[in-house]
Amino acid sequence: MIARPRRSLEAIKALRSIRIAAQTERGLIASRIYQEVDNPEALCFEQDWSSEQELKSHIRSSCFTDLLMLMETAPAAPILEVHSVTDMAGLEYVEAVRFSNR
Repeated sequence: MIARPRRSLEAIKALRSIRIAAQTERGLIASRIYQEVDNPEALCFEQDWSSEQELKSHIRSSCFTDLLMLMETAPAAPILEVHSVTDMAGLEYVEAVRFSNR
């Protein structure tokens, strides 16, 4: 995502808070926050989950809602990708998980 101009530190703090909250969830293997050297407003947040079921549980969590709300503050539409061993999906996957009958 691209943070608002001169607001990247605030966005990084928010991502760190989301990262810390996610660490209490079952199945989180690792998470990383990247910032581009040449464009400090360009941020990347990655998480690795041990199973699709645990990922789906996370997508339904308030922690993930916080991430979505942070993404809404971006001046341009952020990119969200869900990668698995056999597939790649985007926001349509998140929407299906969040609004399906669990």
